[in-house]
Amino acid sequence: MLSLEDSFKTLKASKAERLKALEFVCQNPHYIQKLFDLAVTPSAARIHIYAAWVWELYLLEEPRKIDPYWSSLLAKISAIHHPSMRRVHSKIIWLYLHHYRSYKTLPTVEKKKLVTTLLDWILTESKKAPLNFSIRILALFARESPKLRADLEEILRHSKRVFPKGVFPAIRMVFKD
Repeated sequence: MLSLEDSFKTLKASKAERLKALEFVCQNPHYIQKLFDLAVTPSAARIHIYAAWVWELYLLEEPRKIDPYWSSLLAKISAIHHPSMRRVHSKIIWLYLHHYRSYKTLPTVEKKKLVTTLLDWILTESKKAPLNFSIRILALFARESPKLRADLEEILRHSKRVFPKGVFPAIRMVFKD
């Protein structure tokens, strides 16, 4: 039987190839846990980046599929440094919290973990997609936390950090009220 890693080795980065990989995973659901494990591996080898892309496609149909992996994702996400993998995970978290699970219902420990990680990403990331999603997620939490809103304002408006132009709509979202 073909392993998940072996099935990914010959594939290219095109959307068609990623959909082919997704189809393989869906036909072999015992690989879903392995796909997640590869997608959150911080070493960011080609196989891990590819797995993150397929993981994203797997969850886009139904973001609630992340429920059994949520705690593990939060435990591992701060170790991820590759921009493409950060984009995938921040997008998934954004979709999940914004559309399916109220950020208000998250336990305090999970909120703190996410806030800490995403603030770090805002300070260290240079690519606009992970920055956008990170800012949008923190904007959700900032609605109920004046301290976080003040911290975000300090970073986004008053720091010497230069953000890519594509990030400004997300920044405005934080301060729209």
